[in-house]
Amino acid sequence: MHDDTLSPDLLERYRRIPVAVLSDVMAKAGCPDQLLSHELRSFDGSGSFAGPAFCVRGQSTGGNEHPPDIRFEMYRRIHRGAVMVVATGGYRTTAILGENMTVALKQRGCQAIVLDGPYRDRSSIAALGVPVRARFVTPTASGGRYAIVACDEAVQMPGQSQPAVTVHPGDLVVGDEEGVIVIPRRGVHSIAEDAERVIAAEERTRERMQAGEDAEQAYKANDRFGHVRKI
Repeated sequence: MHDDTLSPDLLERYRRIPVAVLSDVMAKAGCPDQLLSHELRSFDGSGSFAGPAFCVRGQSTGGNEHPPDIRFEMYRRIHRGAVMVVATGGYRTTAILGENMTVALKQRGCQAIVLDGPYRDRSSIAALGVPVRARFVTPTASGGRYAIVACDEAVQMPGQSQPAVTVHPGDLVVGDEEGVIVIPRRGVHSIAEDAERVIAAEERTRERMQAGEDAEQAYKANDRFGHVRKI
């Protein structure tokens, strides 16, 4: 689902907001459990990203009956600017993403990939400029042992403070070097505005402490979260 409310300007603002700040603001806004697990991390130092979720679900074939693999349909359906979010159902045996798949996704406009599983061709994918967050890297190809079975529907991803985070198509996915967080569509505008105000308050607090003011007084003079709205 493509969300027209996520304008290029709004997405660029999100790319400049640290995930740590977004996590703080989301907690104050009543959504404290939207951070994905720290186990989904960058292996190539790739940069920040922000875009609407394109949700994909895969599973093991079990080595016997092969469920229909819809990866070619996935390539056709993903929308430009999307962050592909892949739920694997706990599959860990082989890489589920490689260079060719990433080339196909990039040609369709995918800007980043977050997957609950392993991938391969790390250096080649890094050269493509598509940020990846994954569990680990392995050279083992799937070889028909894994299939993509659904896309553009809500998926469950591992969470940091709860076992799972539900990601809906069109939710905003933001990632940086410290983590990945999911912002529900209903809150994308207020969370951005409130996070930017938090950043400004923290800058004022640092300036006062650097000028020699007592830390407690500096914090008292700059309320960081009183303005945060519930979503």
